[in-house]
Amino acid sequence: MATSLEHTQNHDPSQNVLIVGNYCHDVLLRNGDVVAETLGGAASFISNVFNGLTVSYHLTSKVGLDFKYPVSYDPIVVSSARTTVFHAHFDLGFDGNGHQDRVLKRVVACDPICPGDLPDMRFDFGMAVGVGGEILPETLERMLEICDVVFADIQALIRIFDGNDGTVKHVGLKESGFYHLLPRIGFLKASEEEALFLDVEEVRKWCCVVVTHGKDGCKLYWKDGEMKITPFSANQIDPTGAGDSFLGGFVAGLVQRLATPDAALLGNFFGSLTVAQIGLPKLELRLLQVCF
Repeated sequence: MATSLEHTQNHDPSQNVLIVGNYCHDVLLRNGDVVAETLGGAASFISNVFNGLTVSYHLTSKVGLDFKYPVSYDPIVVSSARTTVFHAHFDLGFDGNGHQDRVLKRVVACDPICPGDLPDMRFDFGMAVGVGGEILPETLERMLEICDVVFADIQALIRIFDGNDGTVKHVGLKESGFYHLLPRIGFLKASEEEALFLDVEEVRKWCCVVVTHGKDGCKLYWKDGEMKITPFSANQIDPTGAGDSFLGGFVAGLVQRLATPDAALLGNFFGSLTVAQIGLPKLELRLLQVCF
């Protein structure tokens, strides 16, 4: 499979990847009771994978003064805002047949990330991985200007939030305000449920589409073909962040010059590690050395 992954030489070699997305406070609930409170946000799961694999990156994220977790890359602290908070209700979802196994509610939203918040430098790869509506079309456009290849998680583009209780909903990609940027994006990642909100056959003409299928692995779609990537078995405890960890492993593989299918296999590996733990997963170095 051919993908356009050419690199320019005008970048800081110590920071190959730009990650853009807010850190969050995640609260996991079952039957109304709090099961766990953890660091959340796609940026936290992706940076966790990158730290384990020693991938160099710059992270642009916003939080409020109430942010309470230690992180390896300091966020922008907005004194007038609170950190984004998500409640994940595991007793409100539906089982099987591709239906959601939890209901997500955004109960607090921090400020969006603006183009001026991004660093004035070039990167090999950029990752638009907002979870709470914090990435604006103009921010993604700026990423496309300073990054050679951009990966967009569709959740950063199509999520909307109920005005009463913050329940996460979706709009069609064509109605998202980001659709005109697709021809400039290198990779678009979507879950099986999110893929219902885009026309894969149309989008694959412009960029590589990666659709994750949980325990069934993932599938790659590009202009001239498609490929299913083998999954890793896992005992699912908490699906939160699995797709984010997948994307982190996928991009880490491409940073290390793996072929795209092999990078997707690495993504499947990190996704399987994540669902087997609550919150941000602990990554065993021994397993990383075997797999990478």
